[in-house]
Amino acid sequence: MLYLPNLGTVALAFLLMAVQAVAQEWEQFGFRKLGFVFDVPLGFVLKETAENGGGATFEAEDGAFLTVWGDDLPERNFKTTVQTQLDADEDEGWDVTYRRVTPTWASYSGVKDGRIRYVRAIAICNDRVGIFQLDYDVEDKVPCDPIVVRMVRSLKAEAC
Repeated sequence: MLYLPNLGTVALAFLLMAVQAVAQEWEQFGFRKLGFVFDVPLGFVLKETAENGGGATFEAEDGAFLTVWGDDLPERNFKTTVQTQLDADEDEGWDVTYRRVTPTWASYSGVKDGRIRYVRAIAICNDRVGIFQLDYDVEDKVPCDPIVVRMVRSLKAEAC
């Protein structure tokens, strides 16, 4: 008996191959000095790096910006460092609509002038912090959601 897969199975197989191909095109980027890595989404181009090697900015053709940086934690206080960043964003007019701060990771997002800002921070070895900030247009929220999820999963301490 000859087995022929139905068209749904074939379409699903092609979709999975396409997703895997796109996933492979993301590029891993890291800061050895600070001990963290993350995945740069497809279509984002490196625009500049900080002179001290502690950060970088990437831009996409659609105007989305990705900024990544790290630093030493003053007094090993992760929560205070994140709260200071969050307060600075609120002072700049960002309406923070989501926030979650734990002892080892934090995320928050807000809106301002038709843009969304998503920030993710992780504690690294209890004395450093790694942060990414993604700014994009509100109308791009749905297509950006899986990008944010992947970036959150990819932001990791490399070694302690």
